[in-house]
Amino acid sequence: MRILKTCMALALSSALYTNLAHAQDAASADPAVWGPYATLVGRTFAGQDVSGWPNYASKSRSIQWEEPGKVMVETGTDPRGSEIPKMRILPGKRPGELLFDVARAPNATARVVDAKTLVFDQMMGYETTVSLSDNGYDMKVTKRGELQASATYRDTASEAYAAHAAQQVEKEAADKVAARNALRAAGVPATPAADAPADRVFAYQEPVRGPWGTLQVTRGKAWEAGACFAAVYINGRWAARLEDAETARFKVPAGKVEVAVAADPQGRGTCRFGQSTQEVHETVLAKGETVHVYFAYNGGAKFSEAVQAPVAP
Repeated sequence: MRILKTCMALALSSALYTNLAHAQDAASADPAVWGPYATLVGRTFAGQDVSGWPNYASKSRSIQWEEPGKVMVETGTDPRGSEIPKMRILPGKRPGELLFDVARAPNATARVVDAKTLVFDQMMGYETTVSLSDNGYDMKVTKRGELQASATYRDTASEAYAAHAAQQVEKEAADKVAARNALRAAGVPATPAADAPADRVFAYQEPVRGPWGTLQVTRGKAWEAGACFAAVYINGRWAARLEDAETARFKVPAGKVEVAVAADPQGRGTCRFGQSTQEVHETVLAKGETVHVYFAYNGGAKFSEAVQAPVAP
């Protein structure tokens, strides 16, 4: 209880500090000059595509003062997490304009419509609008009045962002379960495979304390890399060396299991290529369950899986 109260106090203190910092930043910004940026300065936002072009939204955007009351700077990352060009924002030559000085790109000018709205007039009938929302801001691109793309940016210090992040975690988990169920429904190829020799199976053979299941890993025949052994890793541990049409069984603790394959660490010549590159397949093993993971090389490792012995009801 004491820890919970301490955490709540720290969270409240952090929120009060953040709100104070925002108030101080906003105090330096005249909405008539800066439009929505008077409210956005001093804050960091996470972007999300809403409609139109994929990857229109940046992963993150941060707007801070470079020189309070005179120059802002906007930085961030693209959807892949790479840095986007830094952009300096300063009042334009005419009242109601903002100049966006972009590193390694043409500059842009926007007009302040009001304290909540900013509009960029662009070439060929395109127009970009930035408008404040309850927990951040929205961006949209139109062409001669027709919507092309839109995105929303949530303040990373807001409850709305925290709720959205939690929803995303739940969605990703549900998507993983659905993908795994679809993969298991498709099953593994019904091709014969011999047991790998014991001297090439050297992990997860001992009894397991606690809940466990059986993981069977099979390497199928393929035209690629058939002359070299493939290294099999289970939860980061080197577990076996398999050649084409070989299989091995392992006693693995129940729960999430990562099966990775890579070039043979003991390989010679061309069999040494790509030793540090692992291709990973994630599955889940329930207590008493036997899961069969099958892989074959065809432009990289292709995985499939099936449940051989479902858990008894």
